[in-house]
Amino acid sequence: MAWFIRFTRFLTAHVVHKQENVNSCGIACILMANFKMKKGMMFAGMAAGAQVSVVPIVGKYIGPTLAKSAIDYAVKSEPEVYKIYGEVIGSTYDGTSYTNAKKHPEVLAKLGLGAWECHWAGEAGMGAAIKGAVAAGAPCIAHVMWDGGGAHFVLVDETSDFGGKSYAMINDPGDGDVHPTELSAGTIRFKTGKMSGWIVRRK
Repeated sequence: MAWFIRFTRFLTAHVVHKQENVNSCGIACILMANFKMKKGMMFAGMAAGAQVSVVPIVGKYIGPTLAKSAIDYAVKSEPEVYKIYGEVIGSTYDGTSYTNAKKHPEVLAKLGLGAWECHWAGEAGMGAAIKGAVAAGAPCIAHVMWDGGGAHFVLVDETSDFGGKSYAMINDPGDGDVHPTELSAGTIRFKTGKMSGWIVRRK
């Protein structure tokens, strides 16, 4: 699995998953959302596993099992989420076609992440929508339309204010990197495209 630790000029650290198939960016964003919302419990489980491991006899079995379960809880693979997405849409999915953002909330819910929604914020409303979603304590998935055609999903897990401007830390599954991007009051540009106005956020 293509997971990377990235740092930004805002002194923020992010774990980014690079998509494994040509059109699996939506799945990669769901994977990142799952990790980012469960990482606290994962680290607690790993720590507990390490502590239990020192207990004679029983600890040698329970400790590693607990630690592995904690990691499996937070870190999913693309094929695992392909299967869940396929169950939601009622057909087989393999990462070679775009996912439907309106189906993402159900997939996120099946991963135990609570209730989500696919919301139309409009191009000019994306900055406020992203800030609001992240401030509420969860990452969000934003839809990008490329200037030359086609589309892409990215995940925002943090925002930062600097010099009177707000920036979104965009985790891009396309290149596995984080791109601080200004949240302008109007259309938000990302690389060679713009945010369309659709956002998947937790309710």
